[in-house]
Amino acid sequence: MPIYPTAEQILIYAGTYFRAEWYYTDAGERPAFRYYDRLSDLDQNRFDHLIVLFCDTQPGTILPKKLYRVEDKINKVYAFKPGPQRFFNFTTDGAKVIVTNAYRKHSDEMTKQDLELLKVAARCRADYLRRNQEGTYYER
Repeated sequence: MPIYPTAEQILIYAGTYFRAEWYYTDAGERPAFRYYDRLSDLDQNRFDHLIVLFCDTQPGTILPKKLYRVEDKINKVYAFKPGPQRFFNFTTDGAKVIVTNAYRKHSDEMTKQDLELLKVAARCRADYLRRNQEGTYYER
């Protein structure tokens, strides 16, 4: 039986155009939030400001690649880039952006470990889409 976090536990920010949420597993774990929660106040503020910018920017507007970019075109996984942190995410119907997992960048190119985390984000997206379609992602 799935564990459902409260709406307050998954909401990051409800903006003018998008609603940002933390992805959670069937067990109720929020990998990206766990990473975020361990960051310094400065790094959390950088992420928060980037989320507000994204959610309050009209769809179709292209944010600078130094802040937000596609990481996996096939699986439609993107990355928020607030400083050295990378927060993988995807957008959904209903104008939601779901933040899946995160890591600290170590080099200019993605390492093998970074690419594995990108694969995790793609699996999280597939899991979210499946559970949402089944009607089991959000508690009724």
